[in-house]
Amino acid sequence: MWNNPSREWMYNRIDPYTSHVSGEYLAGVEQFIDFASSHVEDRKGRFYCPCVVCQNSKRMKAATISSHLLSRGFMANYYVWYEHGEDYNVVGEGTSSHHEYADNTNYTSSTHEPIGFDGENVYAGMANDGENVYAGMVNDAFHGSVPYNEYNEHDQSGNDHVHEEPTQEAKRFYDMLAAANTPLYDGCREGQSQLSLAARFMNNKVDYNLSETCMDGWAELFTEYLPEGNQATGSYYETETLMRKLGLPYYTYDTAASMRWHAEHESEAGLMCHPSDAAEWKNFQQFHPSFAEEPRNVYLGLCTDGFNPFGMSKNHSLWPEILTPYNLPPDMCMNSEYLFLTILNSGPNHPRASLDVFLQPLIEELKELWHNGVEAYDVSCDQNFILKAVLLWTISDFPAYGMLSGWTTHGRISCPICMEDTKSFWLPGGRKTCWFDCHRRFLPLNHPLRKDKKHFVKGKNAVHEYPPASLTGEQVLYERIKTAEPPKTSDCGGNGHENKVDGYGDWHNWHKESILWELPYWTDLNLRHNLDVMHIEKNILDNVMYTVMNVKDKSKDTVKSRIDVSRFCDRPELHVRFPDGYVADGYVADLASCADINAGKFSGMKSHDCHVFMERLLLFVFAELLPRNVHLALSGIGAFFRDLSTRSLELSRVQLLKENIVMILCNLEKIFPPSFFDVMEHLPVHLPYEAELGGPVQYRWMYPFESFFKRLKGKAKNKRYPAGSIVQSYMNDEISYFSEHYFASHISTTIRRRTSRYDEGEVPVYPVPVPDIFTQVGRPSGKSSEFWLTEQDYTCAHAYVLRNCDYFRPFESMLDAQIRDEYPELSDDEVEATRSHQNFPPWVHELVEGPENKVKSWPMYFTRGYMFHTRNHGRTRKTMNYGVCVRGQDYSEASHEEDFFGTVEKIIELEYPGLVNLKITLFYCEWFEPKFTENDMVILQQSVDEAPPSMIEEVIVESLVDGNHQDEPIDFDIEDAEGEDEFHCNSSTSEDEDEEEGEDEE
Repeated sequence: MWNNPSREWMYNRIDPYTSHVSGEYLAGVEQFIDFASSHVEDRKGRFYCPCVVCQNSKRMKAATISSHLLSRGFMANYYVWYEHGEDYNVVGEGTSSHHEYADNTNYTSSTHEPIGFDGENVYAGMANDGENVYAGMVNDAFHGSVPYNEYNEHDQSGNDHVHEEPTQEAKRFYDMLAAANTPLYDGCREGQSQLSLAARFMNNKVDYNLSETCMDGWAELFTEYLPEGNQATGSYYETETLMRKLGLPYYTYDTAASMRWHAEHESEAGLMCHPSDAAEWKNFQQFHPSFAEEPRNVYLGLCTDGFNPFGMSKNHSLWPEILTPYNLPPDMCMNSEYLFLTILNSGPNHPRASLDVFLQPLIEELKELWHNGVEAYDVSCDQNFILKAVLLWTISDFPAYGMLSGWTTHGRISCPICMEDTKSFWLPGGRKTCWFDCHRRFLPLNHPLRKDKKHFVKGKNAVHEYPPASLTGEQVLYERIKTAEPPKTSDCGGNGHENKVDGYGDWHNWHKESILWELPYWTDLNLRHNLDVMHIEKNILDNVMYTVMNVKDKSKDTVKSRIDVSRFCDRPELHVRFPDGYVADGYVADLASCADINAGKFSGMKSHDCHVFMERLLLFVFAELLPRNVHLALSGIGAFFRDLSTRSLELSRVQLLKENIVMILCNLEKIFPPSFFDVMEHLPVHLPYEAELGGPVQYRWMYPFESFFKRLKGKAKNKRYPAGSIVQSYMNDEISYFSEHYFASHISTTIRRRTSRYDEGEVPVYPVPVPDIFTQVGRPSGKSSEFWLTEQDYTCAHAYVLRNCDYFRPFESMLDAQIRDEYPELSDDEVEATRSHQNFPPWVHELVEGPENKVKSWPMYFTRGYMFHTRNHGRTRKTMNYGVCVRGQDYSEASHEEDFFGTVEKIIELEYPGLVNLKITLFYCEWFEPKFTENDMVILQQSVDEAPPSMIEEVIVESLVDGNHQDEPIDFDIEDAEGEDEFHCNSSTSEDEDEEEGEDEE
């Protein structure tokens, strides 16, 4: 990146000696504002704000931009003010270059100025009036493939000499360029061309999944109603043919630069926010330092799963293989535009053990990318380099885990972590394998539960075994697979795995040697296949709810399981009903509609609904419905998944989870019958270990891929050839996503489109720079009213604004620095006295004088995609949008401030009268002590000296229940609960037994 030494002041905002904003920076900001104001093209006098937050994505007034730059600083590497009228060639040569393209137009290379989805084209070459954005798009798509001199030899200049015919690639380029430069019709607006209309057509088809017949109708309509002789494509086939000439390969500046994020970001010690912070990533880089030296090398994850494009009406199985790069930062990683469809097994039959046949082309390409790499171009650095790639792991549900790894995931030794060292056993009554009493060996050696003979398998002696060892890739391959000698698919064919090798199901479950072992680095990886938290969490919750609610044909507490209970343990009966609950709008599906009260069962709960129920509601939903020991055991498994699913994982907390899950499972084993414990109830014991290796589960679970599979399923328009239809639509998606980068800012697309509630209103504009607290985005809604604040409320609100006005601190420091520069001989007391005579901005006087007593109030407020209600407005609704949580802070090592919970009682707007007329929106909240006293919550009485109501900027949208993390090891034995608390199962079939049970409870 080119660096202008004369502008080093842009990134030296704070003076290291005084810790205040430097005088050089103040002068530089003033110089920038003057320069940018002289090049304003916006009729309202606004221009882009280059602060670290806005990053040239929003147009604002000069005063607002000056305030942002003083408080936030400039965005990185903005030495050339290209968004404010400055040219690279004027400032310096640097890495940006001008190229003469085939249309004889000088374009500033778009490979050096990014395009984004923040509302505007981000680089000057595409934003300036008079330049054809779509011609630039064509030049970007054919980057360097057709040189300018070749075009000159074939242009329409009237030269008489004979020239060779252009190559196929060049002809494709010229056709696209002609489509970009030819006006759509005579007299149309500048920039409207055949290519621009085709790009919009393609984008609408992709965004709304329209049929080809519908697109043909729209194309016919446009052709008919546009002036005669127009260049609009007459059908969808013509549109697709034109857009396909762009080709699939594309690149953008912001994506290219983000591919180095994993190597350039600084992570906090002991905190994992991304797979690059985890042990597996670091171990791989230690094994292969030459690969790690190039930060642009790609780290990949592979996901596969099957779906039926016809729903349940027909048996048909499609299996896509999806690759996703992990180089990207968290806000880009796992987004749908970075999930790449590489292979689609067209079905209709399930691939089963023959999946390796379809993976073979992908494995060959991965080996080529590892050994030789491919020549690539880094658009952000203007460099060619050899790009290599590595497959870190696979992501799949448990059945697909077995198809990818070669280890069968059903049967007695189905756990791929424990392998043959499992303690599962067969239930004669239930005729199934169970993992009951398999987890005490994970406890510390001196733990008392290891000697418990009452609450686990009857008569079992003390458990002295160690947990199964974690095997490396080399140990798995050479000590397990080579010993069992399962066949390779390439040797026995796709259907040759039906004949199992000796020892299968006894001391091993290898049905094949996976094709993934052909990757030369696969033995160096410890976490090769991920256990999917999404499916494990859902299956466990299903088993819990079906058993607790005694759902017919779903409960694990059946007559057959009772036969096994008599053999292995003794358990009482169960019967509960489901309570009502309220959560925030959009947070989860309507759980009330999923509950059938008459039948006593759930239906229609999706994986995310189970995720919310498990991690947020299960913690308390049975507190008053089940015995205390049962409630504690169930809430423990919910808290475990909640802490495991956090966006950032501390290594110390992962170790704690590793200890806690063992105790949680042991407590569950004391309650539920053995038939409850299938392999899904066993797998959580291995999840903390995988989190330690792979980092946060958000990068290793199936949620984004399941959403992607749903999109693919919706694209199967041709029922005769569903796979071909999906592939064609996916290629259109790629082209559409590329062309979206060049659309004007007002055009709405799927990537740009925000939620219906993201109508944040306009940012308040003031005639002078004001603190950020007065420029927050948001929009009130509903019928407004006015009322007078009480003296106490007035004082609290005004005190809150003053305490949170960050502008005061730097302004005071700047004033002190100015006085000391002018009068270096003054003492501290004299500086204080001199400061009182200085002139302050007008808004300071208005702010100090206080707001008006009369305020406006609204029942609803929208901000950043979220909706808030007052409690009175939302009390009759099914969802609760008036609960708020404000995070506490650590003020010192000795004192800790807990989180604040409350409800929004009023939404008010304070107004400070005067020339500036400052306004700010506040939430008037009622705060609670997050503890129960008898049956009522304690309301915190707010006084003048206590924390006043929270401003919208500080309201953090949290889940309904935000319990504390498990900061200490769980060593609570549920038998320590009250003696009369017992777990009751209801498998009775007669009304008399139900009546007897009620009498016993009374």
